[in-house]
Amino acid sequence: ALHCEEMHWYLGIIVAAALMICANAYDVAMTLEGNLRQSFFQVASIITTTGFATTDFNLWPEFSRSLLVLLMVLGACAGSTGGGIKTARLIILFKSVRNEVWKMLHPRSVKLARMDGSILDEGTLYGVNAYMAVYCIIVAVSALLVSFDNFSFETNVTAVFACLNNIGPGLGLVGPMGNYSAFSDFSKLVLTANMLIGRLEIFPILALLM
Repeated sequence: ALHCEEMHWYLGIIVAAALMICANAYDVAMTLEGNLRQSFFQVASIITTTGFATTDFNLWPEFSRSLLVLLMVLGACAGSTGGGIKTARLIILFKSVRNEVWKMLHPRSVKLARMDGSILDEGTLYGVNAYMAVYCIIVAVSALLVSFDNFSFETNVTAVFACLNNIGPGLGLVGPMGNYSAFSDFSKLVLTANMLIGRLEIFPILALLM
């Protein structure tokens, strides 16, 4: 486990995000320990898709809020019950893009993507790229559909992210101190569908529909 590449990335992201949020959303009314505890708790709660909140991060500076949204999308580790696209997919996607850029610069070279020392085959790379493409399409379509309720872009998009990634709270009206009651029945059906799709990781639902 200590040599797991995904775990190294995951823990590094948690520590880096918590420290950046602590610096950006520092509350002078609290001690340094209190600010660190609050930042680490919210980062851990969001990235593990637990959904708990000990503070209204809806009131944090824009940088900290944006960072939390990115953590919502990232989610937990592969094989866990947490939501999100999973850290392993992010690593593979990053390595896939890096290899494509390398091939453009060095057309005759052979560079293989590896994960934990093992070569990633073309099927794995294709599967991750396909997943990310479908994920982006679902987010775009869902955000467009719930926008009929005429709420802010922030509320609509983070509501979709929160449901698709099984987070719970988002930003705006669906922040940690808000809820989804203001959405219409149609939007609630869309968001419910997002919850099912996200929990089953997209492809099983698509297979069922097809």
